[in-house]
Amino acid sequence: MAKVRNLTVLCIGNELVSLNLRCTLLREHGWTVLSSGSGHDGLVRFRQESVDAVVLDLDSDGSSSALIASELKRQRPEIVVAMLVSDQAQWVAEATAQADAVVSKLEETKILHPMLESLLGRRPSS
Repeated sequence: MAKVRNLTVLCIGNELVSLNLRCTLLREHGWTVLSSGSGHDGLVRFRQESVDAVVLDLDSDGSSSALIASELKRQRPEIVVAMLVSDQAQWVAEATAQADAVVSKLEETKILHPMLESLLGRRPSS
């Protein structure tokens, strides 16, 4: 039986420490992880790479992430887009409308990996 390729996620975030931790966590769960430190660079990488999902963490309320998510979905609507936000009370309504999922950073380490698996309907290979 042929081995199924690992799922690939592109993590876009402007907080380097959080971005590196997120990438490490997803790699430990079997994902192939690409990263970008800005929304613009993330869009460039998205155009160049084959990805299954994108995780956005550009601001606390989702406003910048919403703009990037909108462009990602315009280019490839089938790609899963998840946004991370700091404070649920400050979520921008447009942000939640653009993403397939919006996750509080407080819950990220517990639910990001299984949520992405669920949205994609399969598990990364080990």
